[in-house]
Amino acid sequence: MKIHDIINGILIGDRRSIARAISIVEDDEMVIESSEIIKGIYNHTGRAHVIGITGPPGIGKSTMIGRLAKILSDGNNKVSVIAVDASSPFSGGSLLGNRIRMQESLTENGIFMRSLANRGMNGGLSRSTWDAVKILDAAGNDYIIIETVGAGQADLDIVDLADTVIVVLGPGLGDEIQAIKAGIMEIGDIFVVNKMDRDGSFLAMKDIQDSLAMTPQKEWKVPVIGLDSLKGKGYDDLVSEITKHGIFNGSRPDIRLDRFMKEVEMALQAEIRRQYLIEARELLNSKDAIARLSEDKIDPYSAAMKILKSGKAGL
Repeated sequence: MKIHDIINGILIGDRRSIARAISIVEDDEMVIESSEIIKGIYNHTGRAHVIGITGPPGIGKSTMIGRLAKILSDGNNKVSVIAVDASSPFSGGSLLGNRIRMQESLTENGIFMRSLANRGMNGGLSRSTWDAVKILDAAGNDYIIIETVGAGQADLDIVDLADTVIVVLGPGLGDEIQAIKAGIMEIGDIFVVNKMDRDGSFLAMKDIQDSLAMTPQKEWKVPVIGLDSLKGKGYDDLVSEITKHGIFNGSRPDIRLDRFMKEVEMALQAEIRRQYLIEARELLNSKDAIARLSEDKIDPYSAAMKILKSGKAGL
């Protein structure tokens, strides 16, 4: 498919075009094609409500997202899900786990879902996630739900991308809440205690409320909601708070400006990578060139600068 055809397909919501576009923005070797796609659709973005969901692994985020996506889509909304998985350190591929079962369930309900690898990014999101959100936004989605890797304090990039950040915790965490307070406890717009059917769930809610009371509050009063995902209890309250927070954010144009600044920064990084790293790859992969740098006993930073300055001229 040509880039022009992919862009037109995205704008009419063609799933094949959307999937192809996301594959392109995931490919580090297709930076130019990726930029062409984003340029072509950018004026059609900015309407979707982006919901970021983060929290420790094993807390039931996937089950919660499955229910939430279906409830939102039942209200005549178009919903898509991006699930960011930890990357394989060898292939760079995504370790899907139970996401395959989740995708099958959502697809049956007409909800588009795509798993993306985090590419080793410490903040919980890959760079391509930002472009994937733009693609789904331009395709007419009302809600885009992003599930992050679930790496605790490291999952902080979501605050830059999502309109509403939901932090999911569970009963029995105890002192762990204090351990992660400096990270995800400070980025949540809504807190959820999942698995309310278990012992200690109400105590967990109180612990979170107490922790929030000691955290500097913004204009938005952060709610704590209990969910029983197996029985579907508590979701009406969650959807209500998501809607309220979307309205609250609508009155804050500074949020969009901050996000645009972040997007420009990431685009600049991508362009620098394209211009310099690709040029230097041949030199970097040359054992003879690296051996000469090693024999000079210079530090890695100075070696990197020498490679950048040398470019195609060689070392």
